[in-house]
Amino acid sequence: MKKVYVATKARGFLEELFNNSNTDVQFVYKQKKIYEINSKRKLFLSKIVKSKIADYLGIIQRIKVNKNSSDNIFSYNRFLKSTEDYIIYLENPLALVHYSTNRNKKLMGKIRLKRYFNDPKLKSIVCLSKACYETLHNFYKIPNNIEIKQIYPYVRQNNLTNKVNIKEKCEKEQINCLYISSNFGLKGGKEILSVFKTLKNIGVNNIKLQIITQTDKINKTLKNEIDKNENIKLDDFNYTKEDLYKIYNESSIYLNPTRQDSFSLVVLEAMKSGNAILTTDLYALPEMVESGFNGYLTEPKFRFFRTDNMPNEEVWNNRGETIYSEYIDRNIVGFLLEKLIYLNTNREVLLEMALNSYEKSNCGEFNDQFIMNEWSKLFSRI
Repeated sequence: MKKVYVATKARGFLEELFNNSNTDVQFVYKQKKIYEINSKRKLFLSKIVKSKIADYLGIIQRIKVNKNSSDNIFSYNRFLKSTEDYIIYLENPLALVHYSTNRNKKLMGKIRLKRYFNDPKLKSIVCLSKACYETLHNFYKIPNNIEIKQIYPYVRQNNLTNKVNIKEKCEKEQINCLYISSNFGLKGGKEILSVFKTLKNIGVNNIKLQIITQTDKINKTLKNEIDKNENIKLDDFNYTKEDLYKIYNESSIYLNPTRQDSFSLVVLEAMKSGNAILTTDLYALPEMVESGFNGYLTEPKFRFFRTDNMPNEEVWNNRGETIYSEYIDRNIVGFLLEKLIYLNTNREVLLEMALNSYEKSNCGEFNDQFIMNEWSKLFSRI
């Protein structure tokens, strides 16, 4: 069995990959390095490292790994200085340069990137999505000896979900919608509230919504609006993974009108639990959601990524005036309202889409065992 040491901090979704026993790879990691929400300290440091001065200086984090007994090293979004061979699991090409659109173009950045990419210990870069895989070479000159692969995030099948209970929940009088995000405004929370206010006003009360978010980050006005609407339930962002799978299993429509996303794990989790998906079309989302097949896609007001999956620098570098600003995207409100009413009226379409989500997310490249096999084959080659 290959022993793989996780050298970096990693998002919470990776814990399921690390803990999986159906493989000949043993991941060794520290629980304290797993995170779901960025700390205030990390957000502060992130602002510094994304500055124009950091671009000029070519600051690119390279984490030193102490000698250990592992066979290989796993890194999430970071270069390493290691005595063992390592791979990078990459969310987005710009994650390597702290999401700066200029650092890879500056002299010091180019010098450092050339040295880091030519490190013989870097064996492979594995992209989370096809969007990442297909655009990686637009940013960097990567030596041919580095294997570039694409493996979707490991999300296990929801054992509570099957075709029978998908049919049952889609045919019930009450439709359960779900929205999960640590950042309420950035992921379309205000648009969703506007939709459910309208639904209540026109007398559509059988469509219910559960919101799971950081409740202390929602302002008093929005909380009052939620409290006044008996069709909305608000819960804090502190459920266990097992509890979340129960909630996913009870919902039939997942709402994800996000303004900024590279790979939305909650969408894949919702699909594995038999949910039709209503979402924007940013970056990797169309890889999971096919409009008219297992949900519907729409364009956001501001495109964080262009349609060719390259960063839209006018938005990317001016977030305060665009996606972070106070506005309600009326196109998204109209889109959600129209699709919710349509799916409520046409339950056969809702059922077909929910089943399509379930099938798509549990077979082929999204299948959990397929993903584990890909990791096993990769590490066996290193």
